[in-house]
Amino acid sequence: MHVRSYETVVIIDSKLEEAPLDEEITTIEGLISSNQGEVVHTERWGNRKLSYEINDTHQGFYTLIRYDGEPELVDVLDRSFKLNNRVLRHMTKRVRKHPAHVYEKAEQIEKAEQAEKAEQAEKDKGAES
Repeated sequence: MHVRSYETVVIIDSKLEEAPLDEEITTIEGLISSNQGEVVHTERWGNRKLSYEINDTHQGFYTLIRYDGEPELVDVLDRSFKLNNRVLRHMTKRVRKHPAHVYEKAEQIEKAEQAEKAEQAEKDKGAES
């Protein structure tokens, strides 16, 4: 099959605390990875007011996930979102190609994380001496 690029916007119940919210987003990213997909970038847009009430909720936590994967991955995600009570709404769109700035931003984040790990390792090494 062909690997395609997708964007999914997920609205998660804003009543969740920060830890369960992060866990929910991590679970979605893990589901993508476990189904031969690759998460390109995740943007957390934060709490926003909903246009209309959904399940007695007026606000939701919006997250945009850009990823590459097989077409079957979209069906797996769709099924998962429908069974998850914490996900209020979701929408997936196939895109021709992710914007170049997304890849640049992902590379910058990765470089920053590597520099931070190297710095932490250097501190740990200095503390042991």
